Amino acid sequence: MLVEKDTSDWEHHPEKNQFLDDLLSRGYTVVASSLYNRHWGSTRAFELFEKLYSIVLKKEILNAKIHLFAQGSGALVALRFLQSHAKQVRSCYFVNPCFFLQAYFEQEQENKLYFKRLQKEIGKAYDLPPKELTSDKIKEITPQLTEGEVPPLSIHCHMQEKHFPLQTQSRPFQQQLAERQIFVNLRIHGNDKSFYKAVQSAFPFYKKHEAKL
Repeated sequence: MLVEKDTSDWEHHPEKNQFLDDLLSRGYTVVASSLYNRHWGSTRAFELFEKLYSIVLKKEILNAKIHLFAQGSGALVALRFLQSHAKQVRSCYFVNPCFFLQAYFEQEQENKLYFKRLQKEIGKAYDLPPKELTSDKIKEITPQLTEGEVPPLSIHCHMQEKHFPLQTQSRPFQQQLAERQIFVNLRIHGNDKSFYKAVQSAFPFYKKHEAKL
């Protein structure tokens, strides 16, 4: 999400704003950050997220176990958090997520104009010269959830999602975890592209995983 000094797109987008209001009305404390904007799951963005998590727990009277919500490339930071803080996560809800930056990198090579910009963005996020960014290098530097504990996950992907398609992102991720005998809830949406339709089941999903506070 884009978070500026006094506002964010979550306040300007009607459905996103409604989602935040509904979370707040249910008693949740919501913490959001742009994590340096075009972060692409970098360790720098993850470290900032860690600091925010620590600061909020120190300043507020809250349960240390949290719910995560991630959309698009935010899923990459969520994966990093799950790698090292899985026990602090009750559940994680994803919407049209990017789990495999390598797949997205290879996909965007077909779009030469945008691909150069993507190389610069990833290079800046990871402090690497854009020319050094190959498909193998991308796989090496980005997070992968291949071991360790995994909390309940719910993925919601639109069947016509173009940036992070079901076939190259959510479905392979689900299969990867299935090989480890880990069940992942994957919901595929049809014609309705409403953001709120994709997130409204987050409420019962979060509630389900709050039995032990």
